[in-house]
Amino acid sequence: MALVKLGDKAVGSIVKLNVDGAAKEFLVAHHGCPSTLYDVPSDGVWLLQKDIAETRQWHSSSSASYKTSDINGYLNNQWIKKLNASIQTQVKSVKIPYIDSPSGNNPVSSGADGMACKVFLLGCCEVGWPGGVTQRPVDGETLAYFKGTNGSGVDSRRIARLNGEAIEWWLRSLNTYFAGATFSVDAKGGYGTGKNARTEIFGVRPAMILPADLWVMDDGTVTTNTAPSVPSSITVPAQVNGGSTVTISWGTSTDAESNLEGYKAERSLDGGTTWVQIYQGSAQSAAGTVPFGSESVMYRVKAYDAEGLESGWKTSGQVTVINNTAPTVPGPLTVPEQVQGGGPLVISWGSSSDGENNLAGYSLERQVDGGDWAVVYTGDQLSFTDQITKGWQTVAYRVRAYDSHSAYSGFASSETRQVNNNTPPAITCELPANTSLGVKSEGFEVPYSVDDEEGDGVTVTEAVDGGAWRTFTAELGAENRFVLGGADFMKLLNGRHTLSITADDGVSSAVHSLSFTKSVTAASVTLAQPMAADGPIGVCVLAVSGFIPLDADFRVEVANNALDEAPAWEDCTAEVRGGVNYVFENKAAANGFAFNFRLNASRGKSGIGGYITSVQGGFQ
Repeated sequence: MALVKLGDKAVGSIVKLNVDGAAKEFLVAHHGCPSTLYDVPSDGVWLLQKDIAETRQWHSSSSASYKTSDINGYLNNQWIKKLNASIQTQVKSVKIPYIDSPSGNNPVSSGADGMACKVFLLGCCEVGWPGGVTQRPVDGETLAYFKGTNGSGVDSRRIARLNGEAIEWWLRSLNTYFAGATFSVDAKGGYGTGKNARTEIFGVRPAMILPADLWVMDDGTVTTNTAPSVPSSITVPAQVNGGSTVTISWGTSTDAESNLEGYKAERSLDGGTTWVQIYQGSAQSAAGTVPFGSESVMYRVKAYDAEGLESGWKTSGQVTVINNTAPTVPGPLTVPEQVQGGGPLVISWGSSSDGENNLAGYSLERQVDGGDWAVVYTGDQLSFTDQITKGWQTVAYRVRAYDSHSAYSGFASSETRQVNNNTPPAITCELPANTSLGVKSEGFEVPYSVDDEEGDGVTVTEAVDGGAWRTFTAELGAENRFVLGGADFMKLLNGRHTLSITADDGVSSAVHSLSFTKSVTAASVTLAQPMAADGPIGVCVLAVSGFIPLDADFRVEVANNALDEAPAWEDCTAEVRGGVNYVFENKAAANGFAFNFRLNASRGKSGIGGYITSVQGGFQ
């Protein structure tokens, strides 16, 4: 970000101030003190709101001076408070020329006797209309922005708008001959005279003077931001090996506006004559290689804030470089992807080599939850078993080699691993996991319960051969039943099958698997209770859904006197296969007419299995 001083902004430039929480444009109208008529800072910058801020009555009385006018009180008591608090404190207290009496050829009060204020309206002279003519007082000097304008008439620089429309706006100059009359700038940039201060409502363009040493950001916003402090310290290793990685660190910087952005670190290899940037960011340390053969090295660091202001440098002393070759970076660092809180973790790395054959060992560092790096192992081994504390969120590792001269290689770093601190749900079943239930020829149930140490909600999925059977939210500790029966069991082909119960709490899951072998070669279906009829049953129709192999031994029988001691069963297999009605031969029913059917199916020579999903039909 390229900040510039407000005092360096050219006259006519646009800057921005936040007014009532919204950015408003202001013109740079003048630099310094226009003349001895004013008691204002010589290094101040005059700002005039580019557009009309609002419309207001000049005064409720037609005989008041500007000093006691409503509009002056409003600007210095209400409007100024719409500015950001930091800008309010920077607005200069000034004394501007004015006429105390609203009529007559009264002298202008100016200089040290001028009117004290912070926010004010411009006068006729300041916008380019000379005083002393046409009842205009000499109450100021033409500001730089309005110089060169037509002093006697219209000029576009005086035009101001409200909501895109040019309207008339107030000046502070009183008509010297007409009581209650003040000057204004009309919508075309010309001047209006004799405006009734009590009855007219025109636009208001606040003006003020700010210090020239304030900063202006890229977007034009004026800021009171100050630079951060110099970092409190800089630390460089007492021994630096040429060709090795050197890590420097520094103390924090402070910032009055709490917008510290980061630090820039530089290195010099020639005693401070030339510098090269080696780091920029928010960390308070940096690592870089000092070229082999360098005689000395020194470092410096400075802070910068979000608006681009920088502190001074904090510079280290000069350190003599030892040109011992550092070891090579160790081979790949291996950290398991799955890291369980509360458990051990084995970290390993490849070996390093050293040009002088004086490799001494390795230093392994660990970072927890993005915090500082800490050494957890130093020695000549190529692996280390760390203990992961339950509650850590992330963990990362880095390792480097060192030699007998304390020259360190660069780091081999791992990816940051997520630590799983969740305890998987517990599935309790009287049948141990991976147990075989043996041969099953009919449906069955498996009772079990689910619990979770953290009390998390648990979703249970029951599956057969990997296909989801049922998914539900379990009640912790309550008994559940994995039911495999009826048509569901019948649909399964003979052979080995696997049941699995998966409990998932959203983070971890547990699986309990069982197996069984289905062996069913025949099936029989009938109504448990015959269906009674009000009169004779002469015809019926049945439809069997499912899969019946062609060579299966398949037989369907029906009876219309099913309540009799010895029902007259009649074979309707052909009609069922053909999907047509069957007409009963039996015409008698000792215990009243009632319908029932019985279906028998068994496997044929092909050995192909089948199943029945439903039997539907009707009678009359």
